[in-house]
This record gives sequence, structure tokens and C-alpha cells, in this order.
Amino acid sequence: MAYQERDLIRVYRALGEPTRLAIVRLLAQRDEVGCGELAGSLGLTRPTLSYHTRILEESGLIRVRKEGPFRFYSLDRETVERLAPAALPRGSGHDG
Repeated sequence: MAYQERDLIRVYRALGEPTRLAIVRLLAQRDEVGCGELAGSLGLTRPTLSYHTRILEESGLIRVRKEGPFRFYSLDRETVERLAPAALPRGSGHDG
């Protein structure tokens, strides 16, 4: 599947911010992480986490699952592996 230039720009802009890159790398090591755990792991407030995860979701790098008042985040590994494999931590259990 060919990606359009705007898709690449959106992905690399999202990953160009250190907090968002840290979110992607943390999610690469887990199947799914809840909002509270993710915020705590990165030392972020929930509004700050929400801001960054919205950008990552809009760029297609992560998925958000809502369950009642809770949100759970997971990596869209296929998109990351195809468009930005260097964003994945070494030893994340997947070869690229």
C-alpha cells in the first residue's frame, strides 16, 4: 500500500515530539495500557496525555479503546513498522 506524502508528514510530526515517541516506545512493549498507568509511567497529567494520544491516534500510530469511562491504548504496530520502524525500541520482540 502506498502512503501519501501527507500521511508521512503527519506520522513524523507526531513522532518528532519526545513525549509522543516515549508513548509509542512504551506501547511497543505492551499489548495495551490503561490511561492511568500510561500517564503514571511517563509522569504526565491526564490532560497532557490526552493531548499527545489524540495526535498519535490521528496519525494512525495508536489505537484507543473506550470501556465506560476508561481508555486503553495500544500500538498500531503495522503502521509503525511500515512508516517509522526506527521508533520501535530494540528488543521489542518484533523483527522489522
